Amino acid sequence: MKRFLTFDDLKTMKYDEIESLQNRKFRAFIRYQVYPNHPFYRRLFKKHNVDPFDLQTPTDWAKYGLPLVKKSDYKENLREFVLNPQQVEGKDRDPAEVIRNLLDYYKEAGYKQERSYVFNRGLKVKLRIGKEKATQELLEHIKHQYSPRFFWFSSGRASGLPSPVFLTHYDNELMLNNMAKSGKMAIDPFVKEGFELRAMNLFPSAPHLGFFGVDGGLLQMADFIVRSTAGGAISTDKLIQLAELFKVTGFAAMPGYLRNIFCREMLVQKPKLEKRGIILLAGERIYDVVIDDIKEYFAEAGMTETRVIGGWAASETKIGVACQCQEKGGYHNLSPLAFAIRFVKFTDDAGNYEFTSPEEGGYITIFHVDGRSSMFEGYLMGDHVDKVITGKCPHCGLEMPCFFNISRESEIDAQMQVMGIAEEKIKGATVNLTALRESLLAMKETDEVQIVVSKAKPSDQYSMDVLSLNVVLKAGSDKTKTQRTIQKITKTETEITPVIHFMDLESLLEQAGGLKFQEIVDSRVKPN
Repeated sequence: MKRFLTFDDLKTMKYDEIESLQNRKFRAFIRYQVYPNHPFYRRLFKKHNVDPFDLQTPTDWAKYGLPLVKKSDYKENLREFVLNPQQVEGKDRDPAEVIRNLLDYYKEAGYKQERSYVFNRGLKVKLRIGKEKATQELLEHIKHQYSPRFFWFSSGRASGLPSPVFLTHYDNELMLNNMAKSGKMAIDPFVKEGFELRAMNLFPSAPHLGFFGVDGGLLQMADFIVRSTAGGAISTDKLIQLAELFKVTGFAAMPGYLRNIFCREMLVQKPKLEKRGIILLAGERIYDVVIDDIKEYFAEAGMTETRVIGGWAASETKIGVACQCQEKGGYHNLSPLAFAIRFVKFTDDAGNYEFTSPEEGGYITIFHVDGRSSMFEGYLMGDHVDKVITGKCPHCGLEMPCFFNISRESEIDAQMQVMGIAEEKIKGATVNLTALRESLLAMKETDEVQIVVSKAKPSDQYSMDVLSLNVVLKAGSDKTKTQRTIQKITKTETEITPVIHFMDLESLLEQAGGLKFQEIVDSRVKPN
């Protein structure tokens, strides 16, 4: 079996075939990697009296009464989320058992070449034929598979301080191959016409998936890459000059930085860009009005034919990515042999859940079916999608399920119980904060909007809720008239009269986090 499917594989395979491979890898991974080597899940299975051999597909997680795993579980058990074949329940494992588990895994997963490699060297060790060399080769193989070599952080915005997610060399190989597919999806309609991808990585340099995943993916598939740091080591004005100098045709960035900093500086610099290009966005919710603004800004710089495509991944997905196949469209999981994506809804306030039918959408829950080091099963990402469509995609031809309208968990960090719900209770009214912001951004007078939920008395959790709007107006807008319109829209959608603060863009960006724009903030004191 292949460790990953190429972009061409995804375009030609039926979903039944892909799902069958995914389920096979899931069974092998749970039985011979997770249960033997993952302290947290081994304990979880035992606590709930679940035999790992009973789990046939990811949705069996609910069938056998296993709870969803949340970020709080991970933060409190960081070491126990790392695959460790050398120990079991605090005791050293016999090296022969480590090899047997690995051989069983390779056999069950269909990795014939890898199994042959380990089996032959294990046999040489047992028969003492070239034992020293075979032993060293086995050790190197185990280190390549299991030894953590680097980490990046999962976001701490929603759950406190960031937590490290560890990767091995094996993880890195899978990640690089899978990340490149999002770029290939983006340029696919242009390829037939001889498109040359000269890419610029505009993600901020930091230990997170956004920078390393994008950078590694672009290196795999771009003809040329300008590796930058979103105005860090090289200022934004100089980056624009480099984009013109190197005839960049592809930009990868976070929406907030690209729209509010890079594009506005582009209007000042007035570079002459190539006529055709792609723009890959990730890391934040992508609003339609933001896409429209970005396209308009790039058109003014000469890039009049653009495809703006969104990617979705998270630090915990590690080795996989989902991507849109068309502008403002749905997302396909381009890494089905790395992780499975399923959707759940909650049936009560106690956290009980069930998997949803496609049309319902739900909260994204991931199941790794490959990978090493930090691994996640039945893991509630917190991001929410409105709907899922199955069958052959009419736009790209893939038969992978397509999910729409992702609300990122960081936008709605107050909802720790379900980690991703787009609605919040304010003054007793249920308010869809994401929808409200989208409505306000759609106004022709508004340039940027941040929503802040607070208390009238910050230290008193029982004081009145306050809904504040930090608003940047476009040049020439009538402040008084716009304020009345904002109040009317907010009152209509939320039954709440907001407190409105008008401010300049620079002040709002500084207040709202700069490169990673905090669109919605809940600063209310939480009950003890």
